[in-house]
Amino acid sequence: MPASFWFIQLIGLVGSVISFTSLQSGSRKKILSLQILCCLLWVVHYGLLGAYTGVLINLLGLGRAAVCSFNDRPWAKSPLWLVFFLACYAVSPLLTWDGPYCLLLGGAMMLTTVALWIHNMRLTRLLYLLNSPLVLAYNLIAQSYSSAIIEVIAFCSFFFAVWRFDIRKQPCKS
Repeated sequence: MPASFWFIQLIGLVGSVISFTSLQSGSRKKILSLQILCCLLWVVHYGLLGAYTGVLINLLGLGRAAVCSFNDRPWAKSPLWLVFFLACYAVSPLLTWDGPYCLLLGGAMMLTTVALWIHNMRLTRLLYLLNSPLVLAYNLIAQSYSSAIIEVIAFCSFFFAVWRFDIRKQPCKS
């Protein structure tokens, strides 16, 4: 495989590792900043792979992160933002159609958007668990192998969180 293939995989890997580890930060501002960086890296990564649904979805992710960073202001708290982003994620695979697999990423981001909006942690964990196989399948089909590897790790993490807090019912420490 040419060096450019490995470089493209490295860009996706860096974005995925930053995304996966960003939640370890104690600062909401830092988490959102890292999420914006991830989206930028993924726009480049998917663009170089020719996976334009991934490009558009991550451009929407930049907008979603921007709105979330201002959620202390009344205009950013409106439920219309949820409807707007869900509609955008539903339409974006149709705009970049390259086959039915494009629907996987749109569906996954709809689940993620609802998970980020709601305040029920049990449902949030479940939505992330359901999101992960869709993202994994999209990444494999789009040849984003580095991101697929991280998605397997993320799925395991989500599964253990659901098992720990929702099945075994181990209490969360606030």
